[in-house]
Amino acid sequence: MTETRRVIEVVPYNPEWETEFERIKKMIWGYIGDYIVTIEHVGSTSVEGLSAKPIIDLDVVMESYDVFPEIVQRLGEHGYEHEGNFV
Repeated sequence: MTETRRVIEVVPYNPEWETEFERIKKMIWGYIGDYIVTIEHVGSTSVEGLSAKPIIDLDVVMESYDVFPEIVQRLGEHGYEHEGNFV
């Protein structure tokens, strides 16, 4: 039996990560901006000069969890899938 291993790529810092985050933020804000407070760039790609996995992580901040179902629905209309909490 062959064992499959997941390869995790860590690359040198890329200043385009901030530009990509801003593009994603603008797009998501257009979908759910009336339900949220802000969108923050988080994770290793948000730290200037730090090598990282080239995956843009972000946090969507909402004032009340009551709007969460509507956020999930709206993002779903644009192809996003809610996969639950990864705790």
